[in-house]
Amino acid sequence: MNMQHVVRVAIGGLVLAGALVGAGCHRHHTPAERADWMTSKIAKHLDLDDQQKAKLMAVRDEMVAARAESQPEHKAIMEELIAQVQSDRLDQAKLTQLMDRHQAEQKRVMQKVLPKVTEWHATLRPEQKAEAVEHIRKWMDRYGDH
Repeated sequence: MNMQHVVRVAIGGLVLAGALVGAGCHRHHTPAERADWMTSKIAKHLDLDDQQKAKLMAVRDEMVAARAESQPEHKAIMEELIAQVQSDRLDQAKLTQLMDRHQAEQKRVMQKVLPKVTEWHATLRPEQKAEAVEHIRKWMDRYGDH
């Protein structure tokens, strides 16, 4: 895996992790509001210029759209999981299949979002990338063992 790919994955992970952390901390907001909060936080911490903010907003828009698109599948998976928990005996094969479906859906979302993340990443200056890495490391130190 080359370094450019690692950086792309790390930036994508930062955006996704931030969105997930934001979702956990701000449950009373809509997904779009949480995405707005996270993108404004990223823009502030990385001191993005207008062009970079526009690219980040494209990432946000794609992520919100992909999340909305994946909601029916997510709900279906969760309902099947609930049915398994309510049953007398867990079906390991069924649970494995549910996990596979969930991972496939996550992969599909990432495949839609990553091109936008890549476009945004290409606009970042080296010092912004270094700042992003610092935030990723802090996040890893804080949440890495959980």
